[in-house]
Amino acid sequence: MNKRFQALTLEKNFTLFRGMLASLLLSLLLAGVANAEQPREEKLRVVTKAFEPLVMKQGEKYLGFSIDLWKAIAEKMGVEYELYGVETITGLVDAVHRGEADVGIAGISMTAEREKKLDFSHPFFESGLQIMVLSKSEYSSNLILLDALSVIFSPKLLYAVGILLLTLVVTAHLIWFVERHHNPDFSPQYAKGIWESFWWPAVTVTTVDYGDKTPRGTLGRLVGLLWMFIGIFVLTSFTASVTTRVTLQHLQETINSLDDLVGKQVATVKGSTADHYLSGRYLEVVRFKQPKQAYQALAQSEVDAVVYDAPALWYYAHHKGKGKVKVVGSVFKKENYALAFPTGSSYKEEVNHILLKLWEDGIIEEIEIEWFGSSWHNRRFNRGETYPRWGKM
Repeated sequence: MNKRFQALTLEKNFTLFRGMLASLLLSLLLAGVANAEQPREEKLRVVTKAFEPLVMKQGEKYLGFSIDLWKAIAEKMGVEYELYGVETITGLVDAVHRGEADVGIAGISMTAEREKKLDFSHPFFESGLQIMVLSKSEYSSNLILLDALSVIFSPKLLYAVGILLLTLVVTAHLIWFVERHHNPDFSPQYAKGIWESFWWPAVTVTTVDYGDKTPRGTLGRLVGLLWMFIGIFVLTSFTASVTTRVTLQHLQETINSLDDLVGKQVATVKGSTADHYLSGRYLEVVRFKQPKQAYQALAQSEVDAVVYDAPALWYYAHHKGKGKVKVVGSVFKKENYALAFPTGSSYKEEVNHILLKLWEDGIIEEIEIEWFGSSWHNRRFNRGETYPRWGKM
């Protein structure tokens, strides 16, 4: 009887335990569904920086590729956030480093130096650096005149002109000395005679004219014959010197790669990855606080080129700078953009998981197509096309 009672008691307790367990599991499931459907109570502080075309500010509103990507991430996380902007990339990095922001998003390049201050998510965009210069058609008449004057008054050309004039003066004195007494074409007076004598070798060597003044004495004709042969050499050397100088000037004005930046003034944005990259090279770098200041300096010919992130340069070259500037050379110092977090952030792993999911579901590629017209990766790096077809802006 006792055994039967104990069995019934155990069965009753097991049934009760099973019911409680089922209720607990149901409660947890409902709580999970509720949490998935409702945003978390915490409100993230998200810092960004204008970086066309990834982040652009219109009034008080931010839009762009990076902003749309963050919206997709925040929706998956189920969090609310407040978005605010800073003026520089250095300010953005510092805000995240000090914990003033929970997340930083723009076009933040992943670098070892920045990794010391903050944590990065998985990369979401592949880019690099490029060079932007003025279009040749944008050169004003003043600039063309300055270029011509720089050739004319270059030391090497002035040296060649000096040699030519010295040769003419020496020849003029020789022909005057041997012809002044018996040839009326050359005055015996020194000042007038030297000028007339200078005229003769000048027109002879250039073959502009000949016959108004001629040496008549035997010695004078020997000097004349000698000058004709020497003159050919002098004129040929002078012409070659001028041609070489002009060609060299043209080659020096052509910028297509990093090597062509030597001896030029190069503009970039202070604190950017381009700034750090150029600092390790023997280049004359002019640093500006904002990209638009660097673009303006190029437009006013205060600098010879701008080195900055490729997508930003392409966007400017095909919009505000269209017809005025052009992007040259290939992408170098390839880099990845990522989200930035304070060191040890609890949000990093969750965002990484969401980024992978967004890649797998094709969401990131859809956002790229929305903003760039087609996938940046396919057009810029795989197919080797010269620039992306910018879409919605």
